[in-house]
Amino acid sequence: MSRFLKQWRLLALTLPVFLFVCTYSAQAIDVFYTTSRHLTRSLVWLSFTNTGTSSMTYNETASRVMMRQGYPGGEHAFYAQLGGEDFLNYWGYKGYLSFSQKSSVPMHSAGEGVLVLTNVDGEKWVSASGPRQPTEDIFPMIYDIQNQREATWGFENRVPARGLQPGLHMTNWWPGAPTQEGVDPIKSSPYEIHNFDYFKYNPHPDAPESVNISQWTTKHNVVVTRKVYAWSHQDFDDFILLEVEFDNRGDKQLNDTYFGFMNTFYVNSMGTAWRWRHEGGLIRYNRFPGGNDDWFKSSLAPNFSPNPLSGLTVADFADKYINYQYDGNLPQSFEEDTGDPYDVELRGRSAWFPGSTDRPKGTATSQAYVGIAPLAFRNAGASHVFNARDKAADYVDPKGETPILQHNYTVHSRRNIDDPTNGSLSPAEMYDFLISASTPQPDGEQMQWNDQIYGPYDLGPGQKAKIVIVYVYGSGSEFVDDPATGYPIDTTRWAWTLGGSTDDQRKDELAKGERGLLQNLSHAQFAYDADYAIPNSPPDIDFIVRSNEDANLETVWKGDAESAINPDYGEADVVAYRVYRSDHEEYGPWHLVGEVPATGASEYVFKDPNSLAGFTYNYNLRAVIKGRSNWSKNGMTMADLPPQVSKHVQAGLEGGYSAPEQKVIVSQSPQLASGTATNNLEKKVTVVPNPFSIERAASSYGGALKVRFVGVPNKCTIHIYTISGDKMGIIEHDDPAIGEASWDLKDRFITGEATTGLYFFVVESHVRNGQTQIGSFIIHR
Repeated sequence: MSRFLKQWRLLALTLPVFLFVCTYSAQAIDVFYTTSRHLTRSLVWLSFTNTGTSSMTYNETASRVMMRQGYPGGEHAFYAQLGGEDFLNYWGYKGYLSFSQKSSVPMHSAGEGVLVLTNVDGEKWVSASGPRQPTEDIFPMIYDIQNQREATWGFENRVPARGLQPGLHMTNWWPGAPTQEGVDPIKSSPYEIHNFDYFKYNPHPDAPESVNISQWTTKHNVVVTRKVYAWSHQDFDDFILLEVEFDNRGDKQLNDTYFGFMNTFYVNSMGTAWRWRHEGGLIRYNRFPGGNDDWFKSSLAPNFSPNPLSGLTVADFADKYINYQYDGNLPQSFEEDTGDPYDVELRGRSAWFPGSTDRPKGTATSQAYVGIAPLAFRNAGASHVFNARDKAADYVDPKGETPILQHNYTVHSRRNIDDPTNGSLSPAEMYDFLISASTPQPDGEQMQWNDQIYGPYDLGPGQKAKIVIVYVYGSGSEFVDDPATGYPIDTTRWAWTLGGSTDDQRKDELAKGERGLLQNLSHAQFAYDADYAIPNSPPDIDFIVRSNEDANLETVWKGDAESAINPDYGEADVVAYRVYRSDHEEYGPWHLVGEVPATGASEYVFKDPNSLAGFTYNYNLRAVIKGRSNWSKNGMTMADLPPQVSKHVQAGLEGGYSAPEQKVIVSQSPQLASGTATNNLEKKVTVVPNPFSIERAASSYGGALKVRFVGVPNKCTIHIYTISGDKMGIIEHDDPAIGEASWDLKDRFITGEATTGLYFFVVESHVRNGQTQIGSFIIHR
């Protein structure tokens, strides 16, 4: 088919889809999305199946049970009501509220796919595991893990005491675990391996912290094995790394074979949901155009240029071969909306998606850069060379010095996308299109799918090819250190600091994400080149959060990590613990609220005096190990480490905050239990919040007209008066378990709603008759 005809057929894709007769079958087997396994160790959360799908299948509602490149990840990165029982059974259920859920977690993908292009005996075929439904030739397989290098990996991780079902297995492989032998492959799950456990170091020098392995077969007997790696180590937590192996298990020579990856990046669901009623992973652009404002860039494009505000040049991207996207300005919006700055008044146009009142006006909600880039695909060459272990595996090289192409496809609406896998092309036409020259990058903001195609390869029977890629993120937070710790602040906290910025200031700060993207790409490259022998991150700390007698929350943990031997140095080295709190979501913003030295105690308790009754909080506990002037592993030394990694090793590594094992997922609130002290009014009764202010998130319960009286007897009457002595309200409290009572700032039987001013209260105990206590509080409305 001529190049002109190919272009005409792709142009025709902009017409309504019902005009086309599909010549390419999209699915032959059912995809059981509930068999997916979630990868939640790094800041990038997503899911995988043995049919090759990841994140989700585009426009397939059932597939929203899969996590869709949440960055930073959170529970609402998937639709809990559709499934996901494993995660919910581990960590608890935050509750499902469709509208707010879509605007609570930044999700950046509607699916990815692995492509296999073959040309055998004149038959051209393209096998695609996504982003759309897997093609008819794909069939899941069960990886033979018992006879592979991963056979000895893994801890038998179980849900901790603070989880929903303590003792439940959270992984499906460790030495001695049951295999999936005898399981119907269609209903099999990828293998999930955890090389981490509470109070323990990773004992395997070349094993990533978390591993997900899936496998499937395609037409012409090409078996695809996908191994996905993730770390919570703070210098290696902004990406996930994929080793994808292509094995010719047939009896035919496979010449002119190509392999590729197709992606549906968007930045992002949270940033557009509150503003434009955007449908998250379904990418329902037909509702509003709010998602169609990303900049797509590719260093493989003939017209590549970076973000002009970042200060980077084309030379900075030499040999990176990276496709990436970031948020731009939507022409249809009357305000400058690069980074999707939060404004509660603009959100009001879209009542579907109530937002949180605690985000400052101007907070960037689409601050991330997201990209895909190769790390290795050949044994020799100017770049992207296999590490020592992969060189020994005798993989076949692609032909040519730069054997990689990229294409990008405009998204016009939910069902109108220019990608060649949409059913309008025959397999042969699709094959020809995907190996055509790289396309230019768009010259303005829109929405793009993209691919990267590698080849050609000539694979004989029994021969294998391998491509190592990374999905990598970046933001300006990489360059803002917390002065208390020397570590970069988390990306959510950084985005909140942009509140109050001018449009130009915000765009300049957001552009730093391009530098962050390249920095994190370099860290991923180091991890692969080092065969994953990176500095060992401190052990995870198991902890619980409970209320105390002062109606505050306290964090409790054991000191077992202090006896853990760091295999990098052959000695125990935990010297402190840092307690962080987020008042917003389980992904941040995180603020240090206390540091506790390691003293050899069997148990530690940290009381958070600023945690108040009725407010909700998430906690994260990080071990800190002592700083080192030297490091060596697998022949590498401190001088080989990336500069930021070396800096942190010397200062003392701090544990992570990206994984659910490291933090509280379902936020907790202090609650005072009734007891002798409250019944006897031995402590001062406090009003929370005091002062009350509807305009400040920290001074109201999410804007609710309510205050709490904390420390009252389980049976009492609370009288509320204005400063002039007029009675404003009466509360009759009778609860044998709780020493708290709430008031809605009004009493319709007395004087109506409370206004701004000073108020007094009298607590009259009915447990010890006649005993009273007087106090005051302020209301600002």
